[in-house]
Amino acid sequence: MKVLRLLAIPFFLVGCVITDDGIALNPPGPQVFVCLNAVTDDESVEMKNSIQSEPFPDDRLTKAQILSKDRCFQAHHVVTVMSAMSFESNKLEIAKFLYNKTENKNDYELCVDALTFASDKDELRNYIAAMN
Repeated sequence: MKVLRLLAIPFFLVGCVITDDGIALNPPGPQVFVCLNAVTDDESVEMKNSIQSEPFPDDRLTKAQILSKDRCFQAHHVVTVMSAMSFESNKLEIAKFLYNKTENKNDYELCVDALTFASDKDELRNYIAAMN
């Protein structure tokens, strides 16, 4: 049975691009993203706690970026990571950073709602519109 699986993989990968974040399927039409290293609910809480252990806001942002390398998220996980930031500007920055690592971009309004200021919400919405 293993031989069949090995033979099936090359056929599956035809028309695909393998990236650090997963496999992007390239059929005619919109690109489909398959995540190979998705963050779980528990991992997002662990990430939040680890980020919050950093004493300085810029260090928190840097740590969030490092921990999210080669990972992909659901929108509610992004909100969890955002909540580890002490400054609104850093929440906005990490929300932008994680947008392309998010599988369910249609739910990214959850991240917009996690911001406090209308100007930051508008900036994130404009960023999302520019990315699409």
